[in-house]
Amino acid sequence: MTPEFEERLKKAIDDRTLPATVLVARDKSGKIDYTFAHGPTTLEPDAPPITPTTMMTMASMTKLITATCLLKLVEGKILEIDEDVTKYVETLAQQPILTGFDAAGQPTYKKRETPITLRHLLTHSAGTGYILMEEKLAKWAQATGRPLPVPLRHSPLSGGMSVDSRFGYPLLFEPGQGWVYGSSMDWAGRLIEKLTGAFFDDFVYENVLSRVGVPKGAITFHPGRFDEPVYDKMAGMAERNAETGKLEHKETEYDEDNEGFGGEGLYGGVGPYMKVLYSILMDDGKILKPETAKWLFEPLLRPVEKKAMNELMQNPDWAVGHIPGGVEYDWSAGGLLSMSGEGLGKRKTKFLQWGGAWNLCWFIDREAGVCGAVGTQVFPPSDPQVRASMKEFEDVVYSKLEHAGS
Repeated sequence: MTPEFEERLKKAIDDRTLPATVLVARDKSGKIDYTFAHGPTTLEPDAPPITPTTMMTMASMTKLITATCLLKLVEGKILEIDEDVTKYVETLAQQPILTGFDAAGQPTYKKRETPITLRHLLTHSAGTGYILMEEKLAKWAQATGRPLPVPLRHSPLSGGMSVDSRFGYPLLFEPGQGWVYGSSMDWAGRLIEKLTGAFFDDFVYENVLSRVGVPKGAITFHPGRFDEPVYDKMAGMAERNAETGKLEHKETEYDEDNEGFGGEGLYGGVGPYMKVLYSILMDDGKILKPETAKWLFEPLLRPVEKKAMNELMQNPDWAVGHIPGGVEYDWSAGGLLSMSGEGLGKRKTKFLQWGGAWNLCWFIDREAGVCGAVGTQVFPPSDPQVRASMKEFEDVVYSKLEHAGS
């Protein structure tokens, strides 16, 4: 992107201050078509170099692709945005609302009275939190004897191999009465198999990935399905040593027989993922008709939900990616929308973004005409040094965009 930026990044990777990194960016004019990849796939000896097609654990980068699948159902009039979907996800439908704890520390509940709609699931306003992110749910787990899940480990330590077993716990509020980041897109992913009868992985490939030229197996919930995978070696995970600040190899485990987790379960390369981002940027109709794709850039939160989310975004260190202060945020069918405020900087209104726990992120700015993504594999989530490099990459992309237009 610039020699100075690349040299700084390469030095930080070689020094094990930053992990192996893949960067991609494209603009509408065709003047920016950028790819950077540097570092070994793992920190073990003799690891091959990382490439744009190296398979990564994509975590919540999955959510955008699941959202496009759900919008395909809306486009086909199989689902409506404000339709009650509880009849398709029985385990979720049965969950009560966790109201607190009694004097003995036991959970207290009330029955859910409000329908759970597709809008609620797409926008994290259904009340479905993540047990490792919400203190109230962790306390519930302790009180009920449910072990806390251990990330990147085999089941049962992972929390379970199905959506029902991993995320079958109470809601935190009535749907539509708050905002909490959590498992709603995993539940939403279950709708696809329920309503189409298709295997989720096949539906994603046939209705999203193949339409933009992503080879079969390059992004998948089940990399073990393919006898001759078209991806390079799976990237290993790194973990930062708290004392030295340097990165070290982290052993991880994967359950090949997991269900397709629509909120977190995809594996894939950043290069293939860019094909999806670019199609959405261009609004080319390959995945979604323009009248359907607009849901990815339309604010969908109601006032009480929006207020709750913006309060959480005042301290966004729990999230991955550059999320500046001084911005009014909303949520679309696809992710976090930057709507207004001095903190926008060079971003335009309805800048769409999100990321994945293991320090990956993506963005699409339709008005500015640019999209990009960053891929790394670092535990734990939201590494401050990776976040700083994500911000610098975005700044360099917008600077390049300005020069390209002059």
